[in-house]
Amino acid sequence: MSEEKELELEIGKHLMLPENYGELKGANGIGIGIDHATKTYVIMYIKRDENTLLDVMFATNGSQDTTALGSLFTEMVKGDEITNVLESVATLESDLRANYASLPAPKIDSSKPQGEQVERISTENQDSANMVLTAFRAAMRHYERKLGGIEEEQFEMSISKTCPYSTTECHFVQKAN
Repeated sequence: MSEEKELELEIGKHLMLPENYGELKGANGIGIGIDHATKTYVIMYIKRDENTLLDVMFATNGSQDTTALGSLFTEMVKGDEITNVLESVATLESDLRANYASLPAPKIDSSKPQGEQVERISTENQDSANMVLTAFRAAMRHYERKLGGIEEEQFEMSISKTCPYSTTECHFVQKAN
């Protein structure tokens, strides 16, 4: 079986039967990654010690893509050393920034009425990955803050989009001359 076909089957598995979905009892880090433009979020629950990510679970009000990505991500990092996890997350975040930056410029049709001239470019897939990674970073930050004596229920972070066109559905914004 080809590597591409194996990947498709793995993604399908996580779409149909997501792993690590739900609340993790006894979590010592709880983070929320939220997209305020769409009001969607991911909650990441982690249980870790000084060196190892012992357990991780997530929840979301997002799309199936968000659920599948959360499932894939948690399976990837669960049980790994913190240094390896942080390195993997940094690589994924770099890939995500490159993906946002490589979005094609939308087509413009001046014959249409104002407001309908610009083709919409969806960033839903990128935003789903962004919420998962941001929620994980927030959970790690929550853990650190608790070690520093700050007691709070969770730590929330807004996703940061680097799409060159917009903040919700990515669309072209014409610059003033």
